[in-house]
Amino acid sequence: MAEREFRLPGSSYEELVNIIVAYGTRDEAARAGDVSKLDSVHQSSVSRNNAFLTEIGVLQGESKKLITRRGRSLAIALARKDRDEIRSNWRAIVAASEFLQNVVSAVKLREGMLYPTVQAYIAHAAGQPRNKPVMNGAGAIVEILKRAGMLKEEAGELVATFDEQPEEPASEDGSPVEVPEPVESVVSATVGEAAPEDAPSGARPTVSIHIQVRCTADEIEDLAPRLKTLLRELSTED
Repeated sequence: MAEREFRLPGSSYEELVNIIVAYGTRDEAARAGDVSKLDSVHQSSVSRNNAFLTEIGVLQGESKKLITRRGRSLAIALARKDRDEIRSNWRAIVAASEFLQNVVSAVKLREGMLYPTVQAYIAHAAGQPRNKPVMNGAGAIVEILKRAGMLKEEAGELVATFDEQPEEPASEDGSPVEVPEPVESVVSATVGEAAPEDAPSGARPTVSIHIQVRCTADEIEDLAPRLKTLLRELSTED
């Protein structure tokens, strides 16, 4: 069984979406009953999902819940039905959740799993019995991973996708971390001629060569042959 019980969703993915959107409309902390008035979802359904939404960083707080910055971004995307933004936001949430990442890894390692098998794995990993509410919650997890582009259905099985774009790193509060631009490797040379001031008339000037290399540490080995070629060409020029 799992070392720590993971609280799964208490309803379907569609109900989960409605709850997230309802929380996203509020600027202050709210109780489950307050949120249920904004949507057709019953108060008990909101309560069943609060623990999961807090677990994945969409909500924060104790008896009263407040949507997080990351949760609000997801709520806006869900309200607008923006598929790309929904995918991006769910992926960020998956990237920050060890439990959800482990589900994707399990499917990858098995090179595909039947839908009920994935549900059973999720229930077992969460330390939950395989009853109907738990299996419904496991189904909501599968749907989240599908909407995030991490799982897809193929030939009757759920398989992990391998064409994902790398996630943008984010800080603990969900804000993006500034990433430096990649450094393009450059090899250049400047050749200058100058005769010493005390050199006799007609003497050949001395040659000064300055080589500039800009690259990452991983590219040094690849640049070595280019440097050798450049130096060889310079030494053979008249």
